[in-house]
Amino acid sequence: MPDLVCARCAGPLQTPELTGDWQCPTHGVVEPLHAALPADPHHLADVARSSAVPVWLAWPLPPDWTLTGVRRTGGTGPGHAVAVSYTGPGVTARLAELIVVAEEPGSGLGAAYAGLPDPDPGPELTHAPYDTRIVTSGQRTPLWSVPAPDCAAYVGEAAGRWIWALVWPMDEFMVLHDDLHLVDARRPEHQPRLEGLPTGALSPRLAQRPVG
Repeated sequence: MPDLVCARCAGPLQTPELTGDWQCPTHGVVEPLHAALPADPHHLADVARSSAVPVWLAWPLPPDWTLTGVRRTGGTGPGHAVAVSYTGPGVTARLAELIVVAEEPGSGLGAAYAGLPDPDPGPELTHAPYDTRIVTSGQRTPLWSVPAPDCAAYVGEAAGRWIWALVWPMDEFMVLHDDLHLVDARRPEHQPRLEGLPTGALSPRLAQRPVG
């Protein structure tokens, strides 16, 4: 089994046997980050069963898009951050990738994938007009753009948690719009859909070490 790492910097962790908590030398007590898994139905179902935050599933998937992986944090209890990746044709690029992260404040996984140093967006975020909207669990969800080094990064609040939507390449930000609907795979009525979703090879970007 691959070693668990810090969700904020992907560095090595001291185990609970030594300290009572998972601890990062740089970030202190953190939730450990597990290795990325292919988006097979049983992996998605397992993550959904063990998650304290939404597992955001695009439904319906945009035409010709596939699920390409899932990754979660968590020690012995429910995980507090989950990332799901999608890949499909872009408008200007042959291939675009979307990673959607749901997380509790302070988890830092979304910011790490965006390449940002701070775990959460600042309080000034919602003082400006939102930049785009998607639909989460039937609710219109505004997202605000945050500067990121190599992706289009958006963040908002859904189901009482942060939601990060990260798009590569940067100029494919238009995949985030009112017609993108996300449902929570933890909900019993959505779990049968896991069997019929088109899936692709595990995303190298999701599997790599986040570098926030």
